[in-house]
Amino acid sequence: MKRVLFIAIFAFAVLSVNAQSFKDTFDSNTLGWTEVSGADGDAIIKDGVMHLQGKHNEGYFSNASVIMTNTYTSFDPQKNFEIKCKAIVKKINEKNPVGIIINYLDNYNYMLFAVDEKNAYFFEYSDNRLVSYRVNAMRLRGKRNEELAFEIKSTYNKIEFIVNNITAIELRYRELISNGIGFAIYGAQTADFDDLEIIQ
Repeated sequence: MKRVLFIAIFAFAVLSVNAQSFKDTFDSNTLGWTEVSGADGDAIIKDGVMHLQGKHNEGYFSNASVIMTNTYTSFDPQKNFEIKCKAIVKKINEKNPVGIIINYLDNYNYMLFAVDEKNAYFFEYSDNRLVSYRVNAMRLRGKRNEELAFEIKSTYNKIEFIVNNITAIELRYRELISNGIGFAIYGAQTADFDDLEIIQ
């Protein structure tokens, strides 16, 4: 029994030592995030946050203008990982979703997890075509300047999108090939993303 306990403790210690963590507090652009400013809106690092602001309220997802930012990181997407961040959102409502992107290759190939006031969403795009999606009811308060805690966990062929410590979407057997990540807002939304942490 002592030997089994020792092996378990040793294995846990090895896993703990091998676990790597990276944090981005957006005090500078060390990861090389894309920054844009134009007629549709802004995605810029300022005042220690990644600030996304849309200038048009044109509708819902495919009909709305979208502001995105992305970067490429050093984690291995085919191994277990965890991504955490917080976002302060101007106002959660049905026409202005906000979300986090993983498996980002380019503007035409990525996975998006997003929320609005009533639902959580998963969209997978390939060559700018929607190839997979999932919608799950999830009630948020919809108050102004709401702080959301986003988390994505990838473990053993399972991906979980967690919002405020509640599992919003759960997927299985999705192939992840890119360590590109990002943030997105739709319509006339404003969100400040901060305290990004990647754990592997």
